[in-house]
Amino acid sequence: MPRIRKKTSKRTTTHQREKIKHKVTAHRKKVKKQAKKDKVAGKVQKKSKKDPGIPNAFPYKDEILAEIEQKRREAATEKQRRKTEKRATKAAAKNAGETQSQVSGQAGEEETIEKEENDGRGFDGVTSIKKQPIPAPLLPKNKIATKSEAKAVDASVCPGPSTLREVLDKADILMCVVDARDPEAGISEALLAVAKEKGKAVVILVNKADTVPRESLVEWLSYLRKTYTAIPFRVSSAFVLAASSYDHPANKAKAVRPSDDAIGTKLVWACLGRFAKEKKRNELVVAFTGITNSGKSAIINSLLGASVLPVYDPLSSQAAKLPYTTTVAQEVVTSIPGNAGSKVRFIDTPGLEFNREEFSDSSERQASRARDILLRCRGRIERLKDPMFAVTHILSRAEMQDLMLAYNLPAFPKGDTTAFLAGIARVNGLVKPARVLDHAGAARIVLRDWNSGNLVRYTTPPIASGGEAPPSAMDGDEDVLEGLRTRKELRKEVKLVRLASGKVDSRGVLLDEAWGIEDEGSEDGGDSNADGDDDVDEESVSGESDVEDEEEAPELLPPPPSPPAAKRKRTVSFAGLAGKRRRG
Repeated sequence: MPRIRKKTSKRTTTHQREKIKHKVTAHRKKVKKQAKKDKVAGKVQKKSKKDPGIPNAFPYKDEILAEIEQKRREAATEKQRRKTEKRATKAAAKNAGETQSQVSGQAGEEETIEKEENDGRGFDGVTSIKKQPIPAPLLPKNKIATKSEAKAVDASVCPGPSTLREVLDKADILMCVVDARDPEAGISEALLAVAKEKGKAVVILVNKADTVPRESLVEWLSYLRKTYTAIPFRVSSAFVLAASSYDHPANKAKAVRPSDDAIGTKLVWACLGRFAKEKKRNELVVAFTGITNSGKSAIINSLLGASVLPVYDPLSSQAAKLPYTTTVAQEVVTSIPGNAGSKVRFIDTPGLEFNREEFSDSSERQASRARDILLRCRGRIERLKDPMFAVTHILSRAEMQDLMLAYNLPAFPKGDTTAFLAGIARVNGLVKPARVLDHAGAARIVLRDWNSGNLVRYTTPPIASGGEAPPSAMDGDEDVLEGLRTRKELRKEVKLVRLASGKVDSRGVLLDEAWGIEDEGSEDGGDSNADGDDDVDEESVSGESDVEDEEEAPELLPPPPSPPAAKRKRTVSFAGLAGKRRRG
């Protein structure tokens, strides 16, 4: 029966109300998901706040509104005037174009007559002026040189010696590359002693000078120059990782980075020029030594201004197929800038390998392992199976107040690793079920910051006992120090932590160990595990695998002998009989 009167009640069925609620929830969820996608893609635009206008209680509201309206009318009048002038200019240009075409037609006839009169002889004047496309400006040649571009560089690459002893016998200068964040920890006492016995000149090259405060670098240069020739250096931008391997893929855009903006190249070439004059030889041999990942290959590329030697980049697609450090020695021959007659031969060597140490207890062994792993920073060290001992080593050397400021932590007892990791876990929300804090996850955050450079650290040299005058600065130090930031400026921008300086490595160096033979099948890539740990953690920090690696497991014991087979007891089931009886 048709409805006679209009429905007066707005009540609906429960099904209809729940249906509307479901649609609203689904729509909100869809909008929220799309907003997250836009934020990741960088499409989020900040909404401009609406002008609230002039309050009605403001006493001069009418006068202000009248003034705004007057400005609006004046702007409209000015716009109309400009439009009229533009139209008049176009019309005048059009008339001038028609006149010019008539003149050019007459000039073309005269040009044809003159061409015939020249009778084949060249014409020295301008015959016509036409619109030509403007050529695109040449791009600066500051990108990384490829294999084909490297041939244009005045340098030749060839295999080098097979052992460190052969390198020392062949070299005239030993260029010891150290990290500016902890220079003394990268110096090998045994290697410098051998070089001194052989009468080799030693130069300490303080690499990564831009990662420390200016005051720290000045103090270390003054300290090192009391004994050696020390030069600050920073490799070209083309050979430094532009983005960390932990950054979001949207931040890893490939940008053209210059290969000729290294800092300290003038000081290095000036030093080599002085040695070449003293040696009075046509070719100077310079060997670059140092621990793994100190930047030896990148320094040679920066001095040449091209990518001649391979530098490991974990972000590249070929990173898993290539070794992540130099495995064999290579030689590069080039000429000293400004003196084409003097040649220099650079020898790039793998990382130093040390003799195994014997420890009295496990704590010393763990400390040595942590020192080597944190110093080399090979691969993703946060993938260690047990990251606690490495964080304990960091905490024993770091200033407590700097760590509190860096990670926004409350005060904790000095040297208490558990309290430190508990604070980081609370700040980052790393809580397991039953409100258990994830200390291992917090330790991996610290190691990730250490490896990626987010945790900026620096050290200061030991305090001198005597009142010796500091050595004089070298010519060109001002150019290097000018672009560095002070400690106060760095503390405002990054997580800056001061560490206790490391000690000079007193372990023996493997001089007669051949490179590239035993290391080809291993993942250590040129650095043996010096602390004598057979179940090495280096596998887990190699960075060549995308899955989380673990330490080698000990050999499984043989399975126990199985007991003799016993006779099977016969069991009788009455379930089937009961069913048959029912059916019967």
